[in-house]
Amino acid sequence: MADVKEKYRRTADDVQKVITLSKLDETELTEITQVLQFSPESDETSHIKLLELDSHLLQAVKEGDSLTFRGSEEESVVLCSRNRTYDLQEAETSNSLLLVPDCKFSKETGSSAGTCRILQETTVKGVFYTYFEVSQCRPRLNKLHKVLASSAFNGKECESLVDQTTLYNWEKLVQEIQASEDELREALSSYLIVNINGYLRSLTFEYETHALSLMLDLIDENSWEMDEIDKEMSFSLLEELIPDSVFQVLFHAYAEPSGKTKENGESLFRYNEEKVCKFLAKVLLAASPVNKYDEFMEAWKIGTPDCMEPKDSWLGGIALIVFNTRKNVKEIISYPAADLPDGINQRFEELFKTKEKWTIEEITPYIFDLTTTKTNVNGLLTKYARSSMSNGIKYYSSKHCK
Repeated sequence: MADVKEKYRRTADDVQKVITLSKLDETELTEITQVLQFSPESDETSHIKLLELDSHLLQAVKEGDSLTFRGSEEESVVLCSRNRTYDLQEAETSNSLLLVPDCKFSKETGSSAGTCRILQETTVKGVFYTYFEVSQCRPRLNKLHKVLASSAFNGKECESLVDQTTLYNWEKLVQEIQASEDELREALSSYLIVNINGYLRSLTFEYETHALSLMLDLIDENSWEMDEIDKEMSFSLLEELIPDSVFQVLFHAYAEPSGKTKENGESLFRYNEEKVCKFLAKVLLAASPVNKYDEFMEAWKIGTPDCMEPKDSWLGGIALIVFNTRKNVKEIISYPAADLPDGINQRFEELFKTKEKWTIEEITPYIFDLTTTKTNVNGLLTKYARSSMSNGIKYYSSKHCK
């Protein structure tokens, strides 16, 4: 083997011939020539993967931040920085990529070539034909409620029934959800995740319904105007029924400052009409998934506070308004976005299986979570659907429909 290696060893004359044949100006070259040698271990690099980083990820690495791969065996892996989530895809290269750990760059190879050229052998540790590329995506949060469902909070009286082994603290949850830490923290409030005794808990639908109803009942009981909701008084009246941490999360989710203040300068609030009405619509749909339009709208109006007026446009993402040709009647049917597949292709397939044609207003609530910083709703529809016009209205349908 040594004799074979010696036979194919490059010499200064060999290098000089290559320089001449390549018509290179030797004065522009440094005095060191690196000769690449392929070792027997060059093909044994299955434990090494090449990953292309964007400027954000590169800066994170330079600053000493961690990059974390997240995903179970059943999930496609994502890469997370402290505040961003990325899809990971394998890509092929048009040229082979060589891994040469000891390769020197021009600044390390000395000055311009002198009278004597120096040859340095450098070992190639691996040859790669693929690498992994990243693209920023939305955090995958749909799993949150599924993970926390078994330990969901259903009131103080039910706490003794909770299996303590199913509880998640922050450290355990962040390893389970495919999202960066900052994105996950931001999602906790919008998903109504409550910190109870150091554990992160979702709320059962029944408890959220009960607690929100108690909060809304205070409007009539105290003759409050819609924009004069007193947060501190609300909690003092309900603290025996709703834990502080639960009340704070619910109030933050459904109420907002009204711009008015109390005499002591503290802010007064208003309940967000759309959010409250939308949740109350979920309550009706849970009891009856299919409803005649007029009957549902009447029941919805009766079930909301007198100061609120439900609108059917607020049903987006939780229900569909359809015309039942067999019964010749307009209906509202339960169709929650949360139940749809996470994958883009599967999502569109399911949507067009449910309803052949959608307006952009109808379909947006069902695909908005698939958008990224680079692809908005219109971009998704251009790629995964086809458009058509009917009576001046643009509709979107499956690209593969007949």
